[in-house]
Order: sequence, then structure tokens, then C-alpha cells
Amino acid sequence: MSEFWKKLSKSLGISYVWWHWRWINFKKRWAAAFSTDTNIFRHLRSGQKICRNCGALNAAGEHRCHVCGARLPSATANFFYKVFGLVAPGVLPVTAALITLIALDFLFQVLASSGRALLNPSAATLIRSGALYSGLVAAGQWWRLLTAVFVHIGLIHLIFNVIALVIVSKFLEEELGAVRYLSIFLLTGLAGSGASCLLHIRVLSAGASGAIFGLIGFAIPYFGRQHTFRTREIQRIMIRWGIYAFVFGLLFGADNYAHAGGFAAGLLLGAVMEFRQDERRRRDPLWRAAAWIMALALVASFVLLIRAT
Repeated sequence: MSEFWKKLSKSLGISYVWWHWRWINFKKRWAAAFSTDTNIFRHLRSGQKICRNCGALNAAGEHRCHVCGARLPSATANFFYKVFGLVAPGVLPVTAALITLIALDFLFQVLASSGRALLNPSAATLIRSGALYSGLVAAGQWWRLLTAVFVHIGLIHLIFNVIALVIVSKFLEEELGAVRYLSIFLLTGLAGSGASCLLHIRVLSAGASGAIFGLIGFAIPYFGRQHTFRTREIQRIMIRWGIYAFVFGLLFGADNYAHAGGFAAGLLLGAVMEFRQDERRRRDPLWRAAAWIMALALVASFVLLIRAT
């Protein structure tokens, strides 16, 4: 069985050893969480902060990393980073929050349809859950451009997108930080929905794949501009994943207009995103503002969806 996983990992351009080690580490952490000699509570009570940019350990009261100068999370954010790290090792907080929102929307679909939406939801169920429908968007329900990113058409669609999101995010969320990563995910998801709505005459579409294509599109020029062995390898992996996802979309009749729109927006953002520390610090306020605007727009979108249903 291990040979099968090794071959599959190699074909997808990911390290079998890395993922196997993660799985073993995950099992050890869960076992430790329920053992009598665990240090889990001591770990959560500690106020020390690990810099998400360079990995340096900082004192509880520090606001910027003493090594690289990057902004450190607040005490509350630091606590949630630790909780996420214990519950889902290897899945970073923003990715975990996005997956949770996707799962909650899918759970609503299943419960609202008495289980019928598990594999093949009806058009009415998808629309009620926030899917993109061009006729309703034209009628003023603009918020479907964002809510559609979190709606999925059956369990298989959900599983594939969650797996792709976890794999792609492992290269990006830690590299960019929570603020930039969230901004790129939502902006490229919005671009994918917009492209689908504009280029289709009438469309019913849903899924995070537009945003995932956006992350892949972002990574290709962003890592390609850095000219190191590590970044070139990441760029090759992302190109492979882009090809696999595009072929998957062709075979299963996915909305490739949304994929293309998200990918194009990601390429543009990856070509201009700063990666030097001095440039990153100068533009931090801009990206924080973008993240807040997109997050508030997302909250408003789901509020409007609830009011409309």
C-alpha cells in the first residue's frame, strides 16, 4: 500500500516522506493530547510567540520579531494559532477557517435537503446555499460572487477542493502571512466568480476552485521571481497542480471560466506582490486594509444570503 502512496505523491509533485512524517506527527499529537502526562495546557498558557515569517521565538510582550522585524500576532491571535496547531497540525489558521466555513455551508446544504444534497444537490438547494446564478446576480444579488466560493456541488467536489486547498496553502499561508493570504484567496475567488458570470450567458456555478486556481496562479510568478532552488521547485509543483486541476475540470465539466478568471487574477497579484522584508513592512497597512475590506464583504454577503432565504 505504501508503494501506491509513494507513486501517487510523486505523480502529484509532493513529497511522500514529508506527508508520511506529518501523518505520524499528527497521530502522536492526538495521542499526547489525551495522555496523563501531556503539556498541552502549559503550551496554551504560554504567551511566547513564534514569528510566522522567520520562525524565531519571541517573548510574550513583543509586538515585532526581534530577528526579522515582522509584526507578531496579538495575544488572542497567538492563542488561536496554538489551538489550530494542536487540533490540525500542518493546517494553518486561515486555511482552517476557510475549510470550516466551506464545511458549514455544505452541512447546511445536506441538512436543508434531508441528506439528498450529499452527492448530487439540486439547483434550488445550491441557490439557497449561496451558489452563483447569473440571473440573480444581474437582479442585484452581487454577494453571490463571494458566497459561491464556499458552496460545493456534492461530497466529491468538496473533498477534491479541500485537499487541493490544504496542499497549495502549505506553500503560501506561511510564506505570505495570514493577511496577504486571506486577501489573495478572496480577491481571486471574486475574480473567478466575476469571470464566470460575465462570460456565461446563464450559469449556475459554485466552488472554491476559482480561488484555488488563483493561489496557484499567484504562486507561479511570485516564487519564480525569487530565483532560489526552493522557490523554483515550488513553482514547478504549482505548475503541475495547475495542469492537473485544469484537466480535472475538463473531464468533469467544471466551470473553467471561473478557473481562468481566478488564475489570471492570481498571476497579476503574484507579479506585483513584494517579497523583500523592507517592502513588505511598508505595504503592510495596505494589505491589512484589503483583508479587512474583503472579510467584511464576506460577512455582509452571508448576512444578505440569510436574509434572502
